Amino acid sequence: MSASSSEAPPRMTGAGRAVRRALPSVLALAIALILRHAVVEPAAVAHACDPAPWAGWCAARTLLVYGFATQGIGWLSLAAGVLATLHRQLRIAHLRIAHLPIAQVAIAQLAMAAGSAGLVLYSFEPAAAGALLGLLVLVRAPSAPDGSPRRGQPKQAAT
Repeated sequence: MSASSSEAPPRMTGAGRAVRRALPSVLALAIALILRHAVVEPAAVAHACDPAPWAGWCAARTLLVYGFATQGIGWLSLAAGVLATLHRQLRIAHLRIAHLPIAQVAIAQLAMAAGSAGLVLYSFEPAAAGALLGLLVLVRAPSAPDGSPRRGQPKQAAT
C-alpha cells in the first residue's frame, strides 16, 4: 500500500487551521508577558535605568515604556483590524484590492497579535477592539470558490 505521488496532501482540519492562525497571537502574548514581568515592572530594573534611560539596554526598555505610554501597540492593533475588515468588505463587493486572501489573513493575524500584546502592555481599549476585529475576520468562513452558497445560506433564484 504505497501512496502514489499523484495523491493530494490531506487538507488541514478546522482545528489545525485554527491553531496555525492563533499561533502568532499566542507567541505575542507570551513575549509581552515576559517583557512586562521581567523588564517593565521590576523596581530594580526601573531604578537601574533612571540615571541614563537612553544608555545601553535601558534604551530598549525606555522605548517599550514609551510605546505603551502612547498606546502605540493598541493603535497598531486597531488599525490592522480596521484594515482587515475593510479588505474583507472590499473583497465581498468584488472590488478586489488584492487577489490573495493571504494578505487579509496576515493583516487579521497582525491585529490579533498586536491586540494580545497590547492587552498585556497597558493598551486595553484600542488593543481589545483591534483584536476583536481581527478575530472576526479570521473566523468568518470564506466564500465557496464555485460561487455556491455556504452551509446555512439560502440558494438564490436564477435570473
